[in-house]
Amino acid sequence: VFIHGWTGNLQVWKNQLDAFPSYRCIGIDLPGNGQSSRREGIPYTMELFADSVRAVMDAEKVENAFLFGHSMGFAVTEVFAAKYPQRCLGIAAIDGAHFEISPGPDGPEKFRQENAAFAAAMTNETAREDFIRMLFLPETPAALQNEILQASRTVPLSIGQAMIAGVGADWKYFLPRTVDLPCLAVYSPAYQLPPTYCDDFARIFPKVEYHEVPNVSHFFMLEIPDQLNQIIASFIAKH
Repeated sequence: VFIHGWTGNLQVWKNQLDAFPSYRCIGIDLPGNGQSSRREGIPYTMELFADSVRAVMDAEKVENAFLFGHSMGFAVTEVFAAKYPQRCLGIAAIDGAHFEISPGPDGPEKFRQENAAFAAAMTNETAREDFIRMLFLPETPAALQNEILQASRTVPLSIGQAMIAGVGADWKYFLPRTVDLPCLAVYSPAYQLPPTYCDDFARIFPKVEYHEVPNVSHFFMLEIPDQLNQIIASFIAKH
């Protein structure tokens, strides 16, 4: 099951959905995104999205699956794994946005406020475009950049803001924890992660298989699909 990121759609996985003939592959447009229904003014939380993934799996009669989350889609995957671990054969962070609440009594409120402030900053299309462009490299093909930006613009900015705020609302799922599931992590240079990130990630996901892919943007499933598909195929074959 492939889960897209913030104001995206399942087409980000177009090079993966037919790449694993031994498996059934399902791409999901999360509520409010892509071709899924949308309603203004409701909380677009990660828990809502995780329950929507479960509903799709139920409708498709899929008892358990590997879940692949890109960007914010990995936060959805983390919530799904917390609520429905028996439905997960394994999970994957494909340049996943991974959150963890700071220790201390003020951690949850600080996390909520940070996400609320980020959401409030997305006041117009220029702000959205500037944020997405930070995730490209100078050499990212212009056609790919335009594809990502055009897809994002189809999602109302108010829903994009609600998605960001929804991460903060679901802070209970991002407290310090251990996730005892097979995990694949594949990261690009886009987040400018610290040298300790792999070790920090492994403390939460002790069964992680970790990869860093240089010289690609945040949307590397579209840039280097064959390389990513080989990594995915090797991971699922082991589990």
